[in-house]
Amino acid sequence: MRFRDRRHAGALLVEALKPLGLERPVVLGIPRGGVVVADEVARGLGGELDVVLVRKVGAPGNPEFALGAVGEKGGLVLKPYAYQYADPSYLEREAARQKDVIRRRAERYRKVRPKVPLAGRDVVLVDDGIATGSTMEAALAVVLSEKPRRVVVAVPVASPDAVERLKDQAEVVALSTPPDFAAVGAYFMDFGEVTDEEVEGLLLQWSP
Repeated sequence: MRFRDRRHAGALLVEALKPLGLERPVVLGIPRGGVVVADEVARGLGGELDVVLVRKVGAPGNPEFALGAVGEKGGLVLKPYAYQYADPSYLEREAARQKDVIRRRAERYRKVRPKVPLAGRDVVLVDDGIATGSTMEAALAVVLSEKPRRVVVAVPVASPDAVERLKDQAEVVALSTPPDFAAVGAYFMDFGEVTDEEVEGLLLQWSP
């Protein structure tokens, strides 16, 4: 299954999520690409848009290969194989570097759109795709710590392994789970980079 772009993927997710009967959900996008998908989902479900800030901790020399991820509250989620590829000092340094990126993004995004409280709310956690699942697991840890009523992970495409693992922590809606999963961008005809300015523009439309 291929998607025209992130907006198209978001519109298809809306149709898959409607039967769940979510009540005025907070739709959290993972910046940056996930926020475009989440904006479409929030509008289609009559919810609210916000972001959850997490960053991948990549392998030495291969930043796209996730060894883990860090969340907005500072928690580090490591994959079981992380220490096969990096020593503790590298992981500590890289986690600190990614936390700094999160801090800077929080300063920018929260000025535009104050954080929406999640306690007791239905939450849909959205990204434009899931490869290893590390980033989504870190996002889930952040979200679950706020005691929402219900959490649904919703993505256009995901690796089957990641979906099975995430199902232990939340409801999961993935439109496509190809057995020969490649990079997320391979399933989109248009997978252009999303800028911080674009994310801010989307959040501004939802500001009180």
